[in-house]
Amino acid sequence: MTKEQKQDFTLRISQANKSALVVITYDIFLAYAKEAQEADAHAEEFAAAIRNARGALSELLASLNMEQDIAKSTCQLYRFAERELIRADVRRDAAPLPEVISIMQRLRDAYAEAAKTDTSAPLMKNTDVVYAGMTYGKNDIMTGSSNAGTNRGFLA
Repeated sequence: MTKEQKQDFTLRISQANKSALVVITYDIFLAYAKEAQEADAHAEEFAAAIRNARGALSELLASLNMEQDIAKSTCQLYRFAERELIRADVRRDAAPLPEVISIMQRLRDAYAEAAKTDTSAPLMKNTDVVYAGMTYGKNDIMTGSSNAGTNRGFLA
C-alpha cells in the first residue's frame, strides 16, 4: 500500500462513523488483495499483502453481529474468502484472488449503499476537520485544518 493510500485511509478513519468504518475496512482489504494479485506470487510482497488482507478480513469477521441472520450468511462468505487467501498464500498462487476480490467488492458496494443512510456522528472526537482544495501547491492539492496549531492532546 502506498504512503498516499495510508494517509487517505487515516483521514477517512478519523472522520468516520460506524458504518463508514466498515466500508473503509473493506477498502483496505481490497487494496491489499489487489496488491497481492499484482505482485509476483513468489515474492515477499505477495505474502505480506495476503497477510494484511487477512488482517482486514479478521476485523470484518469480528465486527459481525451474529445475532442477525444476515451476519451468518456474511460470515460464510468471509470464511470462504479466508480459505482462498490461505490457499493462495500456501500455494504461492494468485489464481483464487480474482474471485475473492469480486465477492468482497460486491459486499463492499452493498454495505456502502446501506451506510449512506447512517447519519450518526464520527466515532473519533477531538480530530481536525480537513478541507481539501482550499489551497493548491505546485503539484497537488494542499489540505488545511480548522484546528491547525491547537493542542490535540488529552485534556485533564
